[in-house]
Amino acid sequence: MTYFLQQLVNGLSIGAQYSLWCVGYGLVYQVLGLMHFAHGDTLIFAAFFAAGLLAMGVPFWLVVIVAMALAAVLAIGVERGVYRPLMSRKQLFMAFIAAMAAGFILRNLVQLIWGVQPRTFPEGLLPSGSIDLGDVRIGHLAIMNFVVAVAIVVGFQLFLSRSRHGQAIVAVSQDRSTAELMGIKVNQIVALVYGLSGAIGMVGVFMYITNFRTITIGLGFVITLKAFIAAIIGGIGKIRGAILGGMVLGVLEAMVSAYLSTTLLEAIVVLCLVAFLIVRPNGIVGIRESVKL
Repeated sequence: MTYFLQQLVNGLSIGAQYSLWCVGYGLVYQVLGLMHFAHGDTLIFAAFFAAGLLAMGVPFWLVVIVAMALAAVLAIGVERGVYRPLMSRKQLFMAFIAAMAAGFILRNLVQLIWGVQPRTFPEGLLPSGSIDLGDVRIGHLAIMNFVVAVAIVVGFQLFLSRSRHGQAIVAVSQDRSTAELMGIKVNQIVALVYGLSGAIGMVGVFMYITNFRTITIGLGFVITLKAFIAAIIGGIGKIRGAILGGMVLGVLEAMVSAYLSTTLLEAIVVLCLVAFLIVRPNGIVGIRESVKL
């Protein structure tokens, strides 16, 4: 039982990272009905830039702010340079292809600027230590990951429901044409959505960094894949489903690694996902609508 509880704690900590990756991913889908397949690569570009700043001795708190801003700018750039021209012509499938191409370009830019070698972050970026509850050890970083993820998701829900810009985002997600008639500057709101997706996702990347300390170019694809799977589990198009989907995915991976196989982890997780979709195809929050690529 102790081993199970320890893996549950580990899974929730990992799931917190997935949740924040998924929030930005799901936010774009909620507003535009599109999968943001360049999401992970924008975050990894900003993460490599952050590694360079830390190597220069820039304080960690300032690096976090700069990296979040850079991820937001890159996400907005992808929207304006890739999505917007194609969406204005109703080219949904081409937007999907172009998003993958944008991610590929960002990946190659990272390789061109920083090389192919992984980047290792220094130890002690955040306080370490743990709390022992009986035989179960809960790390301070695990607690921080969970608290930060929940706080951001709750805060973002309050932003959507109580702020003027948040209500504009909701209006655009419900009916873009009507929102334009109401005087909402839709293009500005869409840019805001992409910027928020980059900034929030970058928080999840820093959670990953504080746990594993190493990033690679290929991590961008992993982030996009995890966000996609978590969004499906939680329910695509609902922000509150992001934290649920991320936590479920994190716990599932922890349990599969602990009790079944680490070698076949990804394959088993995908099989579990397929089985879950057979039982509940609309995800945990149950949205009944088709998914547009």
